[in-house]
Amino acid sequence: MKPIGTWPPGQNPRAAEVKESVRRLLALDDDTAVMVRELACSDADCPPLETVIAVLPMNGTARRWTLHRPVADITEQDLRALLAREPEGA
Repeated sequence: MKPIGTWPPGQNPRAAEVKESVRRLLALDDDTAVMVRELACSDADCPPLETVIAVLPMNGTARRWTLHRPVADITEQDLRALLAREPEGA
């Protein structure tokens, strides 16, 4: 999968909003990195765009979730439901 979009890396304004919402919903400290990436998928069984959210603490285990829609379509309700689930690979 490869990143897509018309913004330079790290400049998608909606991705920044989602990142801050994840930080708030999980009550993360400043030492924990949050990454939000919109990816294209060419596999037949996945949508054309998906959003991967990763939480990377300085100390502790990294967590990752995938939402099968573009970052522009993600709502606060989507994030609440997503983050309530077990992270992928847990």
